[in-house]
Amino acid sequence: MARKTKYFFNPKSLSFERVTDNRSYMLWRGIGFSSLILLISFILAVFFGRIFANPRERSLMDENSLIKQELKVMERSVTELEKSLADLKERDLQIYRSMYEAEPPKPVDYRGSDYAELKKMPEGDLIQRLRQKIDRLGKEATAQANSYQTLKGLIKSKETFLNSIPAIQPVANEALDRIASGFGYRLDPFYHTSSFHPGMDFTADLGTEVFVTGDGVVQKTPSDGWGYGNHIIVDHGFGYTTLYGHLSKILVRPGQSVKRGQLIGHVGNTGRSTGPHLHYEVRKGGSPLNPAFFYLSDLTDEQYRRMIEISNRESKQFD
Repeated sequence: MARKTKYFFNPKSLSFERVTDNRSYMLWRGIGFSSLILLISFILAVFFGRIFANPRERSLMDENSLIKQELKVMERSVTELEKSLADLKERDLQIYRSMYEAEPPKPVDYRGSDYAELKKMPEGDLIQRLRQKIDRLGKEATAQANSYQTLKGLIKSKETFLNSIPAIQPVANEALDRIASGFGYRLDPFYHTSSFHPGMDFTADLGTEVFVTGDGVVQKTPSDGWGYGNHIIVDHGFGYTTLYGHLSKILVRPGQSVKRGQLIGHVGNTGRSTGPHLHYEVRKGGSPLNPAFFYLSDLTDEQYRRMIEISNRESKQFD
């Protein structure tokens, strides 16, 4: 059958003109129409697939939706845990640096894990991100546990250090009336010249109790006829030693462990001495330190200030 010829009225020429066949226009119009049909079909398929899915399919779809929601909840929880762990790490580092003067723990190395296969799973990006966070948290938690074990050791060591440092007066002296001679250059009682006095002299009656000033181990209990007389040297560890000179009686033996405040002897007048008194020294690495700086925990602030003032006065030493 012959194809019909179509005409249209052209108002410019005031005549009917023949309609030409635009194949390109017709082709694109056909493609657009087909695409519209496909899109509508897909939407209808999803819609009716959801409505008319069998019970098992509907159950699986609901389950997948719940899993996706649960994964997002887990990710938020993991993010909160990351923040909490980061806060613990910062506090841990502050403790290491400020209190124990120790090196902080080394940062955890997260390299080497491969999560590429997880991206192939449904919700792969979310699962991969969650898995990375969980693995990182696991490594950081292990590192933090090791850090606290180290910190526990440091605390124990610090406690031992604090208990070992000489921190009290070796004789009862609350009124501070027994300080006879302080640390530094003083007038020698035998040669009447200025000489260095490496400790502090406490006047006291014969037999007055003498106490060890920090935890430690008795190193020596020698007797020196022209010097410290009967005396005790205690090793406190950490480079510190103390000496208690001119004793009348020694109550400890070399190798014996002693605790701060323990009775170790009695005041005497043995050795190079001009009267009953206790000569007391504190040394660090063999070098003498001013004992007055080690009594703060045994005195009030006012007593400590007064004791420092008394110990710095020029006076004649007793040995």
